[in-house]
Amino acid sequence: MAESTMAEYTLRIAGKRQVTLPEEIVTALNLEKGDEFRIIVRTPSDIRLVPYTRVRKDLITPEIQEILQQRRKEIESGAEMVSLEEVLKKAAAKNRAAATVSSRSGSKARLHKRELITE
Repeated sequence: MAESTMAEYTLRIAGKRQVTLPEEIVTALNLEKGDEFRIIVRTPSDIRLVPYTRVRKDLITPEIQEILQQRRKEIESGAEMVSLEEVLKKAAAKNRAAATVSSRSGSKARLHKRELITE
């Protein structure tokens, strides 16, 4: 799992309720001008700043929608947030495992076919 570090910043609300984010936060979250993020307030002492990306609705399948809803429920019930890198690593490992199982199944099917032919 990604190494956890804690940092503390003091921010001031300026005119029109504007807040300037420290450079360290912008860098850590890979934010650029125009990027969006969400602020999740669970309690007054548990506030999370989360990068947010919009995705075209026509690209979200029912399966993806179900996964997203499940993850939102997990987060609301206190599950830890994970970095994008961690999610990508897990997805890649899962894909490699599925590909390995798939290729093994294909090998067994070919072997079985060969046995039938030789009998």
